[in-house]
Amino acid sequence: MTNAAEMTLQEERLSPFVRVTLRSWAKLYSGGAEVFWPFTDIIVRFFLAQSFFRSGLVKAADWDKAVFLAANEYPVSWMAPDTAAAVGLSIELIGPVLLLLGFFTRPAALAMAVLTIISQAVYVPTTSNVLISAMLLWYVFHGPAAFSLDRLLSSGLKNSALPLARTAVRFGELLKERGAPMAMMLIRLWLALTLLAFAGVFEPSVALATWLPITIFTGFPEWLAIVFAVLLATGFAASLVSYALVLLIGLFMIVGVHPNITFYPILFLAIYESRGAGSVSLDNLIYAWMEKNILFDRDYADIPDHWPHIVVVGAGFGGLAAVARLKRLPVRITLIDKRNYHLFQPLLYQIATATLNPADIATPIRSLFKPDGNVRVIKGEVSAIDAETKTLTYGGGELGKQSLIYDKLVLATGASHSYFGKDEWGAFAPGLKTVEDGVAVRGSILEAFEQAEASNDPERVKRLLTFVVVGAGPTGVELAGAIAELAKINVEREFRTIDPGSARVILVQSGPRVLPAFPEELAAKAAESLENLGVEIRTGGRVTEIAARHVMICDKTKIETETVLWAAGVTASPAGKWLGAECDRSGRVLVDQQLRVKGQTDVFAIGDTAGSSAWDGQPVPGLAPAAKQAGGYVGRLVEAELLGKESPGPFEYKHQGSLATIGRKSAVADFGAFKLSGALAWWLWGVVHVGFLTGARNRVTVILNWGWSFFANHAGVRLITKS
Repeated sequence: MTNAAEMTLQEERLSPFVRVTLRSWAKLYSGGAEVFWPFTDIIVRFFLAQSFFRSGLVKAADWDKAVFLAANEYPVSWMAPDTAAAVGLSIELIGPVLLLLGFFTRPAALAMAVLTIISQAVYVPTTSNVLISAMLLWYVFHGPAAFSLDRLLSSGLKNSALPLARTAVRFGELLKERGAPMAMMLIRLWLALTLLAFAGVFEPSVALATWLPITIFTGFPEWLAIVFAVLLATGFAASLVSYALVLLIGLFMIVGVHPNITFYPILFLAIYESRGAGSVSLDNLIYAWMEKNILFDRDYADIPDHWPHIVVVGAGFGGLAAVARLKRLPVRITLIDKRNYHLFQPLLYQIATATLNPADIATPIRSLFKPDGNVRVIKGEVSAIDAETKTLTYGGGELGKQSLIYDKLVLATGASHSYFGKDEWGAFAPGLKTVEDGVAVRGSILEAFEQAEASNDPERVKRLLTFVVVGAGPTGVELAGAIAELAKINVEREFRTIDPGSARVILVQSGPRVLPAFPEELAAKAAESLENLGVEIRTGGRVTEIAARHVMICDKTKIETETVLWAAGVTASPAGKWLGAECDRSGRVLVDQQLRVKGQTDVFAIGDTAGSSAWDGQPVPGLAPAAKQAGGYVGRLVEAELLGKESPGPFEYKHQGSLATIGRKSAVADFGAFKLSGALAWWLWGVVHVGFLTGARNRVTVILNWGWSFFANHAGVRLITKS
């Protein structure tokens, strides 16, 4: 990067204090909708539903009283009392259920809103009715959030052959896109009008006052009501204003100033706390300007050429963490990966053992950076790097060789299987590194059962029902336990001429115990759990031969098998060869204390690509948390260098613990001074792994699949397909 470009970049940046303040404001505006709104939405729908359902139950218990109320208290001139009572009761009993489930939310909310408005117009006017009507009308336009059947089914319905389904879904989308911003603005103006009426700026007529929730502001100073009215009318800092209103309304309720204590004002304002002011607001105009000029979320074609170009190779945990940090800067980012998805490798063995689908633990890379205009994603395989000219070459085949010029390069290319010089074993002992590997292994395991069922040769059946896992680290232990459960629990009673429960699962480890990286007491408990599942553990035995129909251990023990799975070792990607850099015995690129490739100022290596001793002088383990920490660190370091800030110190890996599961009821967890095993560790393992997954959809589907597998003793993805 030239000196002139550096000066321009410095001119574009703001002071750290201003940047942090503005970014915090932007996160409050834009992030709330993503983080808080789904939870706020389900709470609001729950309380709205219960208020109607409770009223419906009371009327259903006394039909005569319901008819009397329809005839005398809130009569509808165009309906007979019996009909009005039946319609009202149906709305109060069916509408809340639909609203709570988020199913046909808009029609349910519209019917409930009409019922409430009629009650407000012809019966006793109440502030609660007005607020409930406003919230329901909001749902008519906006619809529910993520935790709803409408959102879950909308994509499928839109592309289905059901009559009017596509039209209904598109109409709902149109309402949300065009109508919801206007509804948000009108409700905001209505609230501002209420504040002005409360402050005495104008005297509303009796008819208008019926529809203004003036009483919720009892106790407010008049000047403050006017300030809030102006802020709401312009849509400036709407989330902060809503928080302030909730605080003050709650305070006045507590001290007894408020005449009518209800929960509805807080529910109503919670929508603005979570959603912000909406697109028709001053907030939105300010955020749009910030997005383009400060937060750098602009179209890729509009990015200035002088912005530094940062290339990240690999979309694993480390690569994504680096991009997540760097994308906020005035930089162009190119993320290259030979696949178009990010894979959660720690759960890959569950694809191989038919518990999860590939889509449950893989996320398209492009979807992760859809809103980030300065991030470009390329599907391609890197073949060479010229550090002198800062040129990276990728592609080939029909695409042809392509090249990129970088200013900073981050290598997060991960690792692949290592057969310790016996690469010919790979044909008989596949490992687990990709989705294709997981699907292929799943097919080989299930195919073994199928062929055993079809075979009339007892010797071959015995060989087919013998599964050998080489390597007893976390992957090997988890894989062996899962295969044992698949055989003895999930496919029990599904075959007629073989007994899947008789299958042998043999875990081979060259060292003296399983889980060598764990404390000895936890390794012993893991071994006990494996043996309880029927897994045979062979320690102290080095594999010396793997063939199509057998495995040799120490050249003397022969195990007849046709299914061998490799979990014994990995080797780094060829990143070191691309650079001509110094590497360790596993092929990892040697880096300095700041994760720079030795001898390279602008090239960094992280995760399994890097040979770093940043764990109190010990090698950093090949774990997802380690890669994420390294990616975040490089992001902070590059940010400091580009923006002239103080550089962070050397990278230090903070070990957050190690986890391994053995089947569905047991796991081990090592957090240093705190160690855990058994069922409690298994639950902790599940929570941690769900938390590390990328995307809400993946988290929900994994939880559902796990629940189905756990309670039904059934593995649902038993498909034999070619990868």
